[in-house]
Amino acid sequence: MFELMLAWILIGIILIILILLYCLVKIIGKVQIIAKNNPKKTKYIVIVLSMILIIAGGFKIKKLYYERPPYRFWYELLEKNSKPFYISQNKFEEKNREGYCWRDRTYYTKKELWHKAMKSLIGKIIYENKLYWENKMKNMDGQFLLTYRQCTSSDNCRVWQVPVDLTNQKLNNYIGVQDNYLDNINELIKLPKVQTFIYDSDKNYINYNFGLEKFILIHRKTSEDSIKLYGSDCCTVYNKSEWQLMKKRKNYVLAYKESIFDTFVEESRIPPDEDINSLGVGNYYFGIDGFLPKTKTNYYPINYPYEVFYLNNCGDILYKPYFYRTNKI
Repeated sequence: MFELMLAWILIGIILIILILLYCLVKIIGKVQIIAKNNPKKTKYIVIVLSMILIIAGGFKIKKLYYERPPYRFWYELLEKNSKPFYISQNKFEEKNREGYCWRDRTYYTKKELWHKAMKSLIGKIIYENKLYWENKMKNMDGQFLLTYRQCTSSDNCRVWQVPVDLTNQKLNNYIGVQDNYLDNINELIKLPKVQTFIYDSDKNYINYNFGLEKFILIHRKTSEDSIKLYGSDCCTVYNKSEWQLMKKRKNYVLAYKESIFDTFVEESRIPPDEDINSLGVGNYYFGIDGFLPKTKTNYYPINYPYEVFYLNNCGDILYKPYFYRTNKI
């Protein structure tokens, strides 16, 4: 699948180049006709048109390569902490390996990265919800679902940040196993100072600094049955050494393949032979664990969370690929 995708990308690039060459030949033919009447003017026309074609072709090729699977999420992450034009590549890579965030011009501690990563997690959830708002979700048969109307009713397709200190265990106990667990969730949503996030363009999401030390997240997709909860101990930042030790002790698998349904279905990879630490990724990782109150899906021990994501030095999450645990033992 991976080789096939690269082949199609290469074919697309070749076709674009051939089309540009064909257009260039046609333009040159027309310019030659004009040249007979005004040679000096023709010279400038050729220069301008050639520059336009080169720039347009370059942007098109870049869009084709960078904005399609399997590397789309990877390059989107790199753009969030890109190299300043006045910095040499060697200096850029050196400070990246040290954990420097170029965007914010600082080194973050693990505690500071946690706040950044929590905002990025909510951004990831908002991105998932966006797929429902735009009818881009598929069922098991690969058919697109009409989910927009579900998002417009009953407070669906949104996430709440509730300022209470309830770990996954305490939150699970608070929700309970009764059929009226939704009443308990609604009580939490109605508490004072609760933040509601729907779009990544919402001012409260953009401007909010996520400085709270303790809070829970309630993510509701298209119905009451799809609610997912994240306790105040849901998420942890690990450095590279801690993550390597975790992988040795527990069985974590890299999720990158294309899936049939749900969110993040496309195949997503990191380019082979990429030194990710030199690009400011992989110095830190973000463990995430929550649970589904409807099905009483159990959460994993906080020391070994269910999902672990790559972080860049600024605390942004790589949406996919990511790691997940195959068992709870």
